[in-house]
Amino acid sequence: MVAENERQAADGGGVLGVGCSHSRHSRGGHSVFDVMGQAFAETPLRDLLLDAIQYGEQPAVRNRMYEVIDSTVGEGLEDLLDERALAVEHFSDADLRALRTAMDEARARRLQPHDIASVFKGAFTRLGGRIVARERGRHEIAHVPQRVRSAANGPIATRYDHVTFDLGHVRPDARAHVDLLAPGHPLHDAVMAETIRTFGSALNRGTVLVSPTLEEPHLLVGMVEEVADANGASVARRFAYVYVDSRGTVRPAGLAPYLDCADAPDGASADIACGLPWLADAEAEATSWIIANRLPAYLAEVQPRRLAELVRTRELVTKRLTSEKERLLLDAAAASEKERRGEKPKESSASLHRKAAGLDVRLRKRLALLDQQQSMSTKPPQILAAALVLSVPGPPSRK
Repeated sequence: MVAENERQAADGGGVLGVGCSHSRHSRGGHSVFDVMGQAFAETPLRDLLLDAIQYGEQPAVRNRMYEVIDSTVGEGLEDLLDERALAVEHFSDADLRALRTAMDEARARRLQPHDIASVFKGAFTRLGGRIVARERGRHEIAHVPQRVRSAANGPIATRYDHVTFDLGHVRPDARAHVDLLAPGHPLHDAVMAETIRTFGSALNRGTVLVSPTLEEPHLLVGMVEEVADANGASVARRFAYVYVDSRGTVRPAGLAPYLDCADAPDGASADIACGLPWLADAEAEATSWIIANRLPAYLAEVQPRRLAELVRTRELVTKRLTSEKERLLLDAAAASEKERRGEKPKESSASLHRKAAGLDVRLRKRLALLDQQQSMSTKPPQILAAALVLSVPGPPSRK
């Protein structure tokens, strides 16, 4: 029995169930035995299995096996995962500082609960809805208009007893269900969609704000910067704000410049401001500045990282499909030999040859796609928001 178990273990199958008797696994295919075996650098997995079969009941052998596995398999699997990983990055101190900065920027750009609440309440009320505050951080929606329910992509109730805009006020163990109104909730998205449909023309005209940080009127422009490959697929996108003054000078506006702004009071000031002659060319100035000063640096930042991913992808795809093709050809040769002897194989040699040829075509198409993905360029910036920002309430100078 021991000898039979040894033979089966050596073939990659048998009583331990770590392998498979199929030919692909005995020729270095993607089997559990092959992958796990590579994790043991010094003590071969096969030797451990044979020891387990013959002497596994002896405490000394069992303890030695645990020591070998504990000390080597973790490190071996880590090396194996690094080898097969699609993207392998080593972070230096500079990289970590840049990552922290990017996370801080993302945090600053993130919509805050009070911002979502302010926009939703104003839009919902304009559309005929009724929302009232109840307890701290929670509200009740007594009526959802039909026009809002019709604009929804998901189910919307006619009323909500408990809603909140802050995740901190959602308690899973609470007796009453509380809806979190935020982007993604059917009611929130329906209100935004209906608001844009109804008041879209006002959004296109822009708005007038006031900021204590400015000494003269500026146009605040928000636009999307994007890097795409030769197929037109987006590789990376980000949002940027710039200020344009009356002389056409453009400068970065920071992460969230609107936080320093307030609504401009109604009156002649806003009317005069909207008629400033230099506003006609301000958006074009902002677009030209972004193209010349920010997009080249953005492409230089994105391209090396993306190229490294594509090179690694090419290596892994080529290795995997080539290995599979070789397996099919070996199986085809074995099937052809059975057919020559008058036996019927599990799959005919002709079918296996067709599958191998199909993998060749698949590999060529995949590599051609990777070639196209390696060619990257920036798209023209797309303006999504604009606002005239005044320095103080009152008529601005006509420059």
